[in-house]
Amino acid sequence: MRATKLIPAAAGAFLALELGLYTAAFRGHMDNDLTKNNFKSNADVRPYADQVLKGKSYIRNTPHEDVEIRARDGVRLYGRFYDRADRRGIIIMLHGYRSMAENDFSCSARYIHEKGFAMLIVDQRAHGRSGGSTITFGVRERWDAIEWAKYAGQRFPGEKVVLEGLSMGAATVVMAAGEELPECVAGIIADCGYTSPKEIISSVIESKHLPAKVFYPLVRLSGRIFGGFDCEECSAVESAKKARVPAVFIHGEADKFVPCQMGRENYDAYAGEKLIVTVPGAAHGLSYVVDTPKCQAALEKFLDNIL
Repeated sequence: MRATKLIPAAAGAFLALELGLYTAAFRGHMDNDLTKNNFKSNADVRPYADQVLKGKSYIRNTPHEDVEIRARDGVRLYGRFYDRADRRGIIIMLHGYRSMAENDFSCSARYIHEKGFAMLIVDQRAHGRSGGSTITFGVRERWDAIEWAKYAGQRFPGEKVVLEGLSMGAATVVMAAGEELPECVAGIIADCGYTSPKEIISSVIESKHLPAKVFYPLVRLSGRIFGGFDCEECSAVESAKKARVPAVFIHGEADKFVPCQMGRENYDAYAGEKLIVTVPGAAHGLSYVVDTPKCQAALEKFLDNIL
């Protein structure tokens, strides 16, 4: 009799644990605006607050068109399209984990736009105005990136498209590059991307002084139970081995969230034409703002070469 009561209780406790892990790792649509708390949640960004605020204002106030597409699994995806009559190409920009485009591209969007590129700045699934409730660390997002490229290619036949991502967005575009891309995709820009969902989740677990060997399998299982996906389905470093389009990799050497070594591993594995730029002293996602001339020179060289 006691056993019959204990088994359901244990099962319930285990599911509660799994739900908690899923919520911590994979649940989307959290408030991710760094400026609402005066950058208190990210001390690395605080010294560049003025540039971020000016960049956010540019993204919000520059005329644009709201656009929507459907992902392969039916999730509604939202983006903002910033056109130019003299556009040289279209850059599709994908932000990072539990972030937003206005954070991640605040300091580079104006430069990209004024260099003659139309921008399609998207909300990743389970973020912002896009649908979905589960963040999959690039597993499903890679297909979303390809759908956005298809949308741009069909709407603007003959135009060249570049997929750009930061952090999770960078891992996403590298994963996408390992798939069959639309012909319009001319290259990718990967800024501070991780090697795989497994590696970055394990790294974060260890940063909390917890054993990854114990907790990672539980986190992985929570994604399968409540998110319906396996975070080992895809890996950026493995996808890089199948990539063919040119790529530029950017990474801060002082990145404590996604170690610079991960960016180097993705670069080393990448099978297509490639360039890497690392920035001394730059924390996560801050390479562009820490050494703007170096990053702009690399981007200009890369974009001129492929477009």
